[in-house]
Amino acid sequence: MSKNTTQTTREILTTPGVGHQTLLTSFRRNGAGVASQVGTRASGDKLYFMTPANTWKVKRLAHNPHVTLAPCSGSGKPLGPAIEGNVRRLSGEEVKRARALLRTGLLGRFWNLIFDLRYPGDKTAVYEITLVADELVDNTIKQATQYK
Repeated sequence: MSKNTTQTTREILTTPGVGHQTLLTSFRRNGAGVASQVGTRASGDKLYFMTPANTWKVKRLAHNPHVTLAPCSGSGKPLGPAIEGNVRRLSGEEVKRARALLRTGLLGRFWNLIFDLRYPGDKTAVYEITLVADELVDNTIKQATQYK
């Protein structure tokens, strides 16, 4: 990434048909962020990922759907600034469509096979991430700094 801006992060993560290693930060009840690496794939202006349903990440996301996202290396090192988003756990037909999207490419097929074998059925949680508009984030920051 030549320019480290939130706009380039947004462009990279929402590139259609390309999977990305993404550093997803979810938040504990006390507000502390916990970063974990997930594989995401974009469709339109939304991102999708899956994770084992019995992880602490799933519990944090159930309590607080607000997350931050940044592209990262295979070792989890952030490659750009983070952007804001909100997650929603999918169910029913939405899961089937999202898993089909995540199944594209060699790496996508591999990870879907691993999840099918290790975490069958409801043991896999599939999520949709809606990115928060930059203007909304800027306005929230301005409002927060006004009252300090």
